[in-house]
Amino acid sequence: MNSEFTQEHLDVFSSAYLFRDLEPEELDLFVSSTQYADHVPNSVIIKEDDQGEYLYLILSGKVRVTKRTYEGIEQILGILETGDFFGEMVLLDRRSRSASVYAHTRVELARIQHSKVASILNDNPRIGLKVLRAFSEVISLRLRNANDKLRSLPFIERTF
Repeated sequence: MNSEFTQEHLDVFSSAYLFRDLEPEELDLFVSSTQYADHVPNSVIIKEDDQGEYLYLILSGKVRVTKRTYEGIEQILGILETGDFFGEMVLLDRRSRSASVYAHTRVELARIQHSKVASILNDNPRIGLKVLRAFSEVISLRLRNANDKLRSLPFIERTF
């Protein structure tokens, strides 16, 4: 773990939705594999379509998640804040990044290489079940929110 981590950062880890069901020794497997990253506002953290190699946990600050439309307009999908995670989809489906992520404010991040996350999950089925359940719940919530946004569009052409 990076020496720039503070007790507040460790508190975020233990209270984050992703890790909330882990015992302290289980959580330590992730904390000990973590690198610290600090970003200034508007800096790129993840670029859409790039290959991803990290799972991120927001230790402080906010990020904005965006997606380019077919017309090239960057649409904000959401704002994530302290305790939220992102970068999990590549870990699950091994495809390129589905959206871009920018620092919305100054943001401090914990990042864990996907290979290390996968190793922890594979070597510890009990931990894997807990973390994958949290991934699934959050992805489901994000999909429901996206569906609600689609419902609010004034007109969607029927193509069927």
